[in-house]
Amino acid sequence: MISNNINLTKIFLKSSFNSGRKRKNRVLSIVLYAGLAIYFSVSIGYLSYEIINALLSIHQEEAFISLVMMAIISLTIFTSVSSCLNTLYFAKDNIHILPLPLKGREILSSKTNVLLIYNYIEEFMFGLVPFGLYGYLTHQPTGFYLMIIPVLIFLPVIPLLLVELIVIIIMSLTNGVKNKNAVQMFTTVTSIIIILFATTTFSGNQSEEQLMEMLNQANGLSKIYANVFPTMPLALSALAKQNVLSLLVLIVISIAAYILVSVFCEKPYNKGMLGCLFSSSGISKKRINRETAYKSKGLLYSYVGKEFKVYLRNPTFFVQLILPQLILSPFMIILLSVSFRSGGEDMDVLYEAINSRLYSGYVFGALLLTAMFCSMYSYISPLAVSKDGHDAYLMKYVPVPFYKQLEYKMSVDVIMSFFSCFVSVLLGSFLFRVPIGLLALCTPVILLYCVLHGFLIIFDARNPKLNWTSEIEISKRNMRMFLSLGYAMINMAIVALMTYLFNLNMILIGVILCIVYAIIILISYTYIKKKDIVLSHNF
Repeated sequence: MISNNINLTKIFLKSSFNSGRKRKNRVLSIVLYAGLAIYFSVSIGYLSYEIINALLSIHQEEAFISLVMMAIISLTIFTSVSSCLNTLYFAKDNIHILPLPLKGREILSSKTNVLLIYNYIEEFMFGLVPFGLYGYLTHQPTGFYLMIIPVLIFLPVIPLLLVELIVIIIMSLTNGVKNKNAVQMFTTVTSIIIILFATTTFSGNQSEEQLMEMLNQANGLSKIYANVFPTMPLALSALAKQNVLSLLVLIVISIAAYILVSVFCEKPYNKGMLGCLFSSSGISKKRINRETAYKSKGLLYSYVGKEFKVYLRNPTFFVQLILPQLILSPFMIILLSVSFRSGGEDMDVLYEAINSRLYSGYVFGALLLTAMFCSMYSYISPLAVSKDGHDAYLMKYVPVPFYKQLEYKMSVDVIMSFFSCFVSVLLGSFLFRVPIGLLALCTPVILLYCVLHGFLIIFDARNPKLNWTSEIEISKRNMRMFLSLGYAMINMAIVALMTYLFNLNMILIGVILCIVYAIIILISYTYIKKKDIVLSHNF
């Protein structure tokens, strides 16, 4: 069983990474992604440095470890819902693997290994640098550094297995449903609701007196976050206190859970997978209203509407590309506001500073930084062509200029990015009582910023990834999504320098940004229009 498990894991990994690219393109991609990884490491390191120093001043530095672990667990849970569903049930290789003389537990455990490996890639990128910097700034012993790798390896195991267990149970119960898209959407939404409810139940509720008592203790803040997930106290104790016993317990629990899920979920997994292989595509058979169905609505309306339907009807694309922009940004703003409102009388001083002309430039910069930060979750444009897979070849035969089709595809990204950025800034302005004039001044800058973000589709059009076996490879395992992160972070750095280092006037900042964005947009539009035929030859 172990040898089959290892071999299957290798096969699944190779099928995921094999995109059919030429060697030259692969080398360029590696160089690009290495540069982005260095840039993100430096950015994350700088942010971690500031947070650690702030926590050190109030003797709550251990809370940083809790925050990083909480972010890793949240990222694992959120991204695993859709990836579990697609990797376990809707991968194209299932039809070829099922007839082989393999046990269901071997297939299940191998796919679990693949999910863990992809989670490790994300986790190590966002965990190694912060923990290493924390150890250096807080003068941790050698045992701390020895604990980092084991903790990062076993921390996401239980969250991933929890998501996997819920998905398997739901899919086995919905085996009779023949609408594939309905099953995917129902499973995704239900899993998210169950996980959020379970996490809230596990975390418990502390009274105000208990919270104040924890805050008054050295490193008491870390105890507040430690109960977010059942295994977090063990991981926190292992890393912060170098407790070997806690690490051993975490390892034993993770391995035991891995074995139990592989063994006892074999039958329900087989049942659900067979049901998915022979389910219908979910295309509804309804009568067509001839009076409205064939009424001309304009090319822009029809093409953009078609693109929106693709994202909304595909659960993977919806959860990975649309849902984060709808809920994550407003949720973070509201959570931040709730945290600040606990400041009591100190908040009145903050409100006065926000409404004073002396600090209006800083508030303007903060609004732009908030909008740009929220755009980091917008991956639609960098993946707009690749998401079509082999159907992208039809773009060559549609009687619409190729550059126009790219414009229509990027329109979805512009709309969703502007919605996410503007709603977050609007909520932040309302909650922190920001003057309406600053919001009005930010709006054209944000709009042009989002339009320019849409032109990231050029990178995908030049070298699309059309050979994929499941939608999750496009929405999660495509490194091109880091283009959105890089674009946002570069713009955030520019705004921060102009606002907080050079102290430029906010009107001057707005004018400069609008002019620069408009020029680059014009250049990008001219490029895709002139290179219309050349870009279409890339696939």
